[in-house]
Amino acid sequence: MSTSVGAPAVEEHEKEKAALLDEEGDLTPKFEAALIRIFARFSSSYKEAHPDVQASGSGSSASIPRPEATDVLTEADLDAFSTATNGAALPQESKDEIREFLDIDKDGNLTLRGFIEMYHLQSDNDPEETWKDLSKLGFSSSLEYEDERKQATETKAAGDSATDQVADSKN
Repeated sequence: MSTSVGAPAVEEHEKEKAALLDEEGDLTPKFEAALIRIFARFSSSYKEAHPDVQASGSGSSASIPRPEATDVLTEADLDAFSTATNGAALPQESKDEIREFLDIDKDGNLTLRGFIEMYHLQSDNDPEETWKDLSKLGFSSSLEYEDERKQATETKAAGDSATDQVADSKN
């Protein structure tokens, strides 16, 4: 009987997560927006083209410029991304598979299209691995960028504290 009590809780937890793929198996718009933000965060060419945009610090609702076709993830960018998600640089074998099976530029760098293809495949085959990555990169189960929500909460708390101090000084 305790088994059946635990099972619905797991299902409820699963229902809380935003969909990664729609009924046709395509990426949902929220998931694609999260992937664009992640790509922009790690792409050195994107950061060079958009020095004022901080993809890891911009609000989840704030749109960031979409990466251009020339924006890519270099080997060093992939290593930084892999270290953030898996704690270590990407093995050479994985880099070779990326070059063989995903969309790359003429220099062998992963394009945004290739990055989205990579996550489409992973999310279709192992959504929990995708959720682990998203969580490590600061996204909530609703695909909101949590670091930004944390900053907004801290800013509001600081503002409330200042308001309280002003009110106390008037009393």
